[in-house]
Amino acid sequence: MMKEHEFDPTNAETLDQFRKIPAFSSLEEKMIKEVVSMSRMRKYEPGEFVIREGDFDAMVFFLVKGDLKITHQGVEVGIIRRLGDVFGEMGIIDGSPRSASIQALSPTLCVAVDASLFDRQTAKDTFTVQAILYRVFCEVLAVRLREMDKKLSELTTRKG
Repeated sequence: MMKEHEFDPTNAETLDQFRKIPAFSSLEEKMIKEVVSMSRMRKYEPGEFVIREGDFDAMVFFLVKGDLKITHQGVEVGIIRRLGDVFGEMGIIDGSPRSASIQALSPTLCVAVDASLFDRQTAKDTFTVQAILYRVFCEVLAVRLREMDKKLSELTTRKG
């Protein structure tokens, strides 16, 4: 069963762990503390769902360790296994329901950031952190789009 705990934004070890995640590595300490205050550590056992297709929520996830399977309409479409891999960002960007399910294949640790908290805070630093996270989302989506373009091109070449 998924276990969750809060982070202490004043704990130096916690801040160091966040710096190991590529999306946060370039942030100033003050901004990392801001992200930490909106985040939880979640632990999943094999077989547990992190995200279920069709659900609505405002969580975006960063993989710390483990292996996750991505399925869309019951068909496996990918694996997530690198430190700092981001998932769950698409629903944050456009408010749509989850387009895929994400399930733990091994014991998994994720940082879960509650993006709905952005709307409740007005500090200048919060806007900076939000801008950085959206930049990370754009980079992730650009990579995924390039991968899809490549696959589409390969499929088109095979048919022709």
